[in-house]
Amino acid sequence: MRKMQYEIIGHNMQALKITLNSGEKIYSDSGKLVSKSANIKMTPRLAGGIISAIERKVTGASALLTEYEAMSDNATVSISGIFPGKIYTINLDEGQEFVAEHYAFLAATDKVKFSLQTVGLGTALFGGAGLVLQKFIGPGSVFIHVVGDVIEYNIDEANPLEIDPGHIAGFDANLNYKITFVDNIRTAMFGGIGLFLAKFEGNGKVVAHSVSRFKLATELYLQGEANAPKKN
Repeated sequence: MRKMQYEIIGHNMQALKITLNSGEKIYSDSGKLVSKSANIKMTPRLAGGIISAIERKVTGASALLTEYEAMSDNATVSISGIFPGKIYTINLDEGQEFVAEHYAFLAATDKVKFSLQTVGLGTALFGGAGLVLQKFIGPGSVFIHVVGDVIEYNIDEANPLEIDPGHIAGFDANLNYKITFVDNIRTAMFGGIGLFLAKFEGNGKVVAHSVSRFKLATELYLQGEANAPKKN
């Protein structure tokens, strides 16, 4: 299998440029296209089937994915996230699995299998991470968009990780994770960290946003409201 040709462009607001030869395909989250060459064919496809597409739509993600197919050699497609941040590449071996926050997903090579992983309601409420995670099964490459800078945690059995759920971009699927309450209610109410933390156990990697996209979006909205012209 030919190694995927790609280039990550920029620094603080990165874009991903992928070069495809005739017949090669990738798929991407809808609405992330920056540009493409004329020899790229775009086709919408349901995100994991009708039910999964509905689940994505309900949780705020796009219901459709977009497939990009090269009609001849040296075709290019560029995509990016909508917040300042970095692009992170996950190279999966045959059968290896990675789970991503559904807003973080950018693109994957065609051989990567895509499915949705619905979490429990208690998990979903812990800081706006949503009801649906996305699971990717190799072989192939997956690209995610990380808000701010990338923080990597390599954890093992002796060193579990507790993390604010809004900072989770993705993690190895073999890790065990659960939602835990913060140490005490006073910390939750006055510490500004919310009621829950996500706890990861096992052996593997967690990829985190240095900035929570939900807190960033909320702060931008509040600042916009504060600076908006007052109505008479």
